[in-house]
Amino acid sequence: EKGKPRFEITNELSRPSGLARWGDKLYITDSQLHQVVICDVRGQFLSKFGRRGGGPGEFNFPTHVSTDSAGRICVTDSLNNRIQVFDANGQFLRAFGTVGDGPGTFSRPKGVAADRDGHLHVVDAVFDNVQVFDEQNRLLLNWGEGGEAPGQFWLPNAIVIGRTDQIYVTDCYNHRIQVFRYLGKP
Repeated sequence: EKGKPRFEITNELSRPSGLARWGDKLYITDSQLHQVVICDVRGQFLSKFGRRGGGPGEFNFPTHVSTDSAGRICVTDSLNNRIQVFDANGQFLRAFGTVGDGPGTFSRPKGVAADRDGHLHVVDAVFDNVQVFDEQNRLLLNWGEGGEAPGQFWLPNAIVIGRTDQIYVTDCYNHRIQVFRYLGKP
């Protein structure tokens, strides 16, 4: 019937906050348990990784998760002010970011998404912007600023890049989702 849930996923979850799909797997960030839970698309628990801390593979209230075109898992490790990247099985690959108040640093990273060229776009809710990093963790670009006009944000907290290179950014306190287009490498 319309509107009736088919099933629910509750195994190993306390406070799920982010969700991504890659192939036949679901990746769920759990902020309270400081981990990522991996399930199949029918909700069957497969594995989990992470615990509270500041080291590689450890989290401090992870909020969002996404996957890139190679199936790598990108996790916003919010209170550690960084992004961590894992392979499809949850093995740590790299991390980048540090607390700060300038380009290339984070104050409150929220969402993360990968574009077709492997760049990671990170939304920062305090800076009201999006920062773009390459696979060597170098800052390529930051765009957006606080405000209400087009291209300005007020507490952005999620980002998705679609198959047609459209970039969707939730602009929470402006009560909208702004849509941009990724133009790719020159």
